[in-house]
Amino acid sequence: MCGIAGYIGRNKEDGLSFCNQAGHLMQHRGPDDSGVFADDNVVLLHRRLAILELSELGHQPMTSSCGRYKIVFNGEIYNHLELRSKFLQGHPFRGHSDTETILELFRILREKMLTEMVGMWALIIWDSEEKVGFVSRDRYGQKPIFYRQTAGDWIIASEVKPLIKAGEQLKADPTAFVEYLALGNYGHLGAHTFYKDIKHFPQGCYAWIKPGQTALQTNRYWYLPHVPHREQRPFDATVKKQLHDAIVEGVLSQTLADVPVGITVSGGIDSSIVAGILSAYYDKDIHLFTAQTTGSRYDESKYVDAVIAMNKRNNFIVHRKNLHELSLKDDLASFIRIQEEPFGDPSIMAHGFLMSMAAEAGIKVVLNGQGADEIFFGYNNMAQAILVQQIKSMHFRKFSANLKKMDLGNMYMIRTWMKSLVPSLETSMRHNSRVNRRSIINPALMQGVDNELISLYDYNNPYDVMLESIYGVHIPHLVHYDDRNGMSRSLEGRMPFLDHRIAELVVSIRPDDFLVKGMRKYLLREACRQYLPDEVFNRTDKIGFYTPLIDAMYKDAAWIEPWVTARELLTTTQRDFLLGKLKQRSLTTPEALQLWRAASLNIWMTEFNVAV
Repeated sequence: MCGIAGYIGRNKEDGLSFCNQAGHLMQHRGPDDSGVFADDNVVLLHRRLAILELSELGHQPMTSSCGRYKIVFNGEIYNHLELRSKFLQGHPFRGHSDTETILELFRILREKMLTEMVGMWALIIWDSEEKVGFVSRDRYGQKPIFYRQTAGDWIIASEVKPLIKAGEQLKADPTAFVEYLALGNYGHLGAHTFYKDIKHFPQGCYAWIKPGQTALQTNRYWYLPHVPHREQRPFDATVKKQLHDAIVEGVLSQTLADVPVGITVSGGIDSSIVAGILSAYYDKDIHLFTAQTTGSRYDESKYVDAVIAMNKRNNFIVHRKNLHELSLKDDLASFIRIQEEPFGDPSIMAHGFLMSMAAEAGIKVVLNGQGADEIFFGYNNMAQAILVQQIKSMHFRKFSANLKKMDLGNMYMIRTWMKSLVPSLETSMRHNSRVNRRSIINPALMQGVDNELISLYDYNNPYDVMLESIYGVHIPHLVHYDDRNGMSRSLEGRMPFLDHRIAELVVSIRPDDFLVKGMRKYLLREACRQYLPDEVFNRTDKIGFYTPLIDAMYKDAAWIEPWVTARELLTTTQRDFLLGKLKQRSLTTPEALQLWRAASLNIWMTEFNVAV
């Protein structure tokens, strides 16, 4: 886990200047070592956080055994030892780093190696014979790559800050800006970021870049497979075992490290399963980190305690954080600097507190349960797709039992029936709802919004709902904040449920088996039943990572108000209404989130010198 930067262009001095500055700005991503490679058309920077091969044999930029290729790599390849055995038997490796494995694999397979790799990565490989750079990002985009291009000169980095010139005022991307302010959505616009002239390299893709090239042609090496309904399998004993084995393999493979490993546990299904698997098979001490709103109705401490009590090895070292200590005044601006963009709610700050606890405990690798909701239909809107499937399959008993147990209200039931019976009307209503929620925004900000970038997926099709989750509203911002919060504290976050082999198995299973008796992620619970205490297995509520947003806003109201009014982002009517509710201490959660987004955008624009 590291920080990388690269310049591919026609002026080596410009490249050296860029990479030296990038190394300074990304020191937190790699405090253990650094290196620069420079040639006529390329400069590569690496900042190293040593996780595997702690010796100098893991130093980057690294040169292939043939001398032709140079690599800078950020991430972990969990099956790299298997790849050595499969493709590189007899090769005289210098050390046991996954970087060396990738470099030698590229020497013989080139881009075909990507489909063989299990893990997360962002990498640049320079071919000194062809004078071309190879850039790739992992299937889910867990490791970041940002880039800018000017007249055929390309600058690439793990973070945005190195891509901003000293004193430069950037323009906001109007579509990202408006979508976030109105809906809280972000990370769902493909290559577009909050910055107009800075782009994401797309997940699951690779590209070749030559000096002087003015357009980026990306090639996709992985996309979530589509399995036709007639070929999907029931969740029987065979599939259950396959899913169990895939999840256990996903978790245990991600303990690959030459440094201590920790885990975050919320008390929900997903992180509890990861903890349970580790307690069953991992024989070293595990630092367990949890953050709760102690004493509130959202306090999940009893579930965390049940997970701890189930650990027969007694090898959990437990660290706890009380989220009542959350302070917007003290913490929000610093988190926006870390994230380099506005974000959805204070749960990302709470996650950052966990990363700080881990860093203080000397932990460099932290596993979590993130990604399971996205893959196993854990959210309410995703569960609706399963309910619709149950209606269409005429499994009315399942449908009725699920609705009753979930107890989400009449409107949820009505919308579910509409999705099934009149899907075009439901889609139209969803589109109109999105547009209407923009009515709170200052009309001057609507110029330049590109609605063609926004996709409305078909909720009648569970596969499309998974696509939206993976490539749209969920995973892009999930992996972004996990990377930033971890790397800002010089540690690596890992997400076992984002092992692509799990998703490829999940899409082969009949959708109506995902939701049983109101239990979301039923397949996941059943496959991993032995690792869950009864209290967690039987949960039908979904709290998420609750943080006391409204309480924090009341506590810091005098600090929040100037940030809401710093620029005219909201209509005067809506702004005055929200600030009145803040003063009266009568905010609803949607109203508090509107205030949060307005304040966050203004802080971000100030911190990064961004104009609309």
